[in-house]
Amino acid sequence: EMQFEGAWVPSIHMPRWASRITLEITAVRVERLNSISQEDAIAEGAPPSHRSIDAVSQQYGYPDFSRSWFGQTWGHIYGAENWNANPWVWVIEFKRVEGGAV
Repeated sequence: EMQFEGAWVPSIHMPRWASRITLEITAVRVERLNSISQEDAIAEGAPPSHRSIDAVSQQYGYPDFSRSWFGQTWGHIYGAENWNANPWVWVIEFKRVEGGAV
């Protein structure tokens, strides 16, 4: 059994050298939720599109399968009414800084 000695410190108060990964913010913008690009939907975990399934997604009002997957996943998490309300959202792009903490 593992035993911990010392005080727990929230990660926000930890020194940078103790971080497991370091992220660099590369862009910040605001856009409507439904305006997500196919590239951004894929970056969020959506599978890539294919013409055959894109046609089915378009019947349900989505431009392609990747954005259909993202929209339906969003609806499952936050409710279909949230997706349909098309709120303004912050888009924060970042990259992982290799070599650990600075």
